[in-house]
Amino acid sequence: MVIDAPDLATAAANELARAERLWYDLEPPEGTQLELIDGELVMSPTPGRAHSNTVTRLSYQLADLAQRRGWEVHANLTVHIPATRERPIPDLMVIPEDAPLFGADEVLAPGVLLAAEVVSPSSRRRDRTDKPRAYSQGRIRLYLLIDPFAGPAAVTLFSQPGQGGYGHQLRATAGQPLRLPEPFDVDLDIARLLG
Repeated sequence: MVIDAPDLATAAANELARAERLWYDLEPPEGTQLELIDGELVMSPTPGRAHSNTVTRLSYQLADLAQRRGWEVHANLTVHIPATRERPIPDLMVIPEDAPLFGADEVLAPGVLLAAEVVSPSSRRRDRTDKPRAYSQGRIRLYLLIDPFAGPAAVTLFSQPGQGGYGHQLRATAGQPLRLPEPFDVDLDIARLLG
């Protein structure tokens, strides 16, 4: 039996709409967060202390610049990827004060200046593979991956988003420089992030 391409497209669209409805309707249990990534509902535990400390250290490095430019720095706010209807929740994101919203609590991806993820044991594949794909399809300018589980621990900056992924990656380990390009134009203290 051969299924016509339009039937497959319709089936895929219906499945995505069903997953999206579930994402809206489900209330994750206390201590978890729920994301919609690549058409799948992903429930994760809230981050532990070491993970949270890394996010805090990144926010400290960006705080003065964000305040001067009138940007907002958020932890665990949902991003809406219009092209795929995905709903990832970055560990940290930077947005302009007037970033476009989808509903009351979701930021439209094209308005995000930077999304950052800290890899944890349960998020390795998602943070290293799925989220760069999703963020690039959403046209998020910069994706920062802080990976204490890489050998050696490293921070990777993804830039130049496109449909096929990010066009440029720059990796740094402790002691190496990593500069966030415009609109940030700031050096990150990688040793402090990997602390």
